[in-house]
Amino acid sequence: MVNLKFKTRLSAYDITAVLIALFYSLVMIHLSLLKFKYFRYTSFDLGIFTQSFAGFLHGRPWFNTVEWQVHGVTSHFGVHFQPIMYALIPLFKLFPSAKTFLVVQSLALGTSVFLAYLLAKKVLNERLALALTGLYAFNSSLIGINLFEFHPVSLAVPLFLLAAVLLVDGREREFFATSAILLSVKEDTFLGVASLSLWWAFRDGFSIEELEKNRRFLVFAAIPVLYGVIVIKLIIPYFGKGYIYGSLYKHVHLTGRKLAYFLLFNLSFGLLPLFLPRNWVLLTLPWLENLLASRASQYSFGFHYPYMLVPLSFLGTVYVLKELEFRHLKRILSVLLVLGFITSWATMPIAETPPKEPFSLVYYSILEPLPGYKTAWEVIDVLLKTNLSIYTQPAFYPALAVKENVYVYPAGIKPDLVFVDVRTYHGRLYLKRLREMVRNNYVLVYSKNGIELYARSGLKLPLPLKELKN
Repeated sequence: MVNLKFKTRLSAYDITAVLIALFYSLVMIHLSLLKFKYFRYTSFDLGIFTQSFAGFLHGRPWFNTVEWQVHGVTSHFGVHFQPIMYALIPLFKLFPSAKTFLVVQSLALGTSVFLAYLLAKKVLNERLALALTGLYAFNSSLIGINLFEFHPVSLAVPLFLLAAVLLVDGREREFFATSAILLSVKEDTFLGVASLSLWWAFRDGFSIEELEKNRRFLVFAAIPVLYGVIVIKLIIPYFGKGYIYGSLYKHVHLTGRKLAYFLLFNLSFGLLPLFLPRNWVLLTLPWLENLLASRASQYSFGFHYPYMLVPLSFLGTVYVLKELEFRHLKRILSVLLVLGFITSWATMPIAETPPKEPFSLVYYSILEPLPGYKTAWEVIDVLLKTNLSIYTQPAFYPALAVKENVYVYPAGIKPDLVFVDVRTYHGRLYLKRLREMVRNNYVLVYSKNGIELYARSGLKLPLPLKELKN
């Protein structure tokens, strides 16, 4: 008889790191579901991905009405190539709801918190690793990735840290396999994968001898670049009408706002990533992608765009503390860490109510309930039981996106129903759309607490709608 004994010794630091990761995940799940409950996801993306996955339930894989109406594509891959999405299909079929993605995203980023500790522990000591883990978990950019809609790029954050751990352990095959998975996350992830491979190739210096010794990493760095070119030039145009985001880089210029964002982002890591010249090999390409873009959201806190910069900057921070062995840094390290916490607090993209004087560099996730949200959920529960097509506002789109015929743009459609909250559906353009759509073509069939539901004239209402009480 074979007696197997497994002994796992966890230090107090290890247990604390696990608790920090669990606490992070639970808090982010709670905040994400609260934001969903209060209809505060209004930037389309959560709805786009929910409807794209729901396409598998309706026989139209990766189809969503937003990208079809705006870009003329019938597959999400005509806008972004993200084959990692296939891995989430079984889970979505079991739990077909936008909430599934919010939970997955929070768990993935919570996993990255523990991987950050594991990486720092392997390179530094447990005490310092735990301090850096706290800095990472509280980082405003990480939390921004978590709370701004859902994006598959959130899965890349733990994968980048896992890739770094594998490099430190000398497990090259596993690193190459993880890098291949990373490339499936999004078409621009090749920038981070190539940078990480180059950075590791230069870890012992820039001499000819060292480069020859690490030639396999130099060669491998070229593969992601080739992959990125093929995807952007061939694969995405195959599914769509060309790569639409190239226009963001037609007019390249640096501004004070971009420099302020660059400074504040690095301050959230105590400026440590900038102390090691080799880190520029690691960070330059991801930084250029954001700073050279003309879209302000790519250099603002509270969005998902720094999904490569956050894990790679943490990696750079760890190696600064490993390689720069001068006393002055050790003396001011506690000051730099405190500076990082303060900066993240100042740029934290969470607000219970819309700030009266918002920081222009921060896009806030508002956690205040939308007026009439309880009534809206009552109507949505009924609408989900019907096959009727619906035109609605962005706030209601994610909750209804499990249906294939829900729209947020009126162009080229004649929906069966129009569903809005007249107290929040405001602005000249939106009100004009509403008036033009309902005039002479629709009748009001439900109105309560500002929630209004219009039905197309002559439409025979199904039983669930008849049961709605004003």
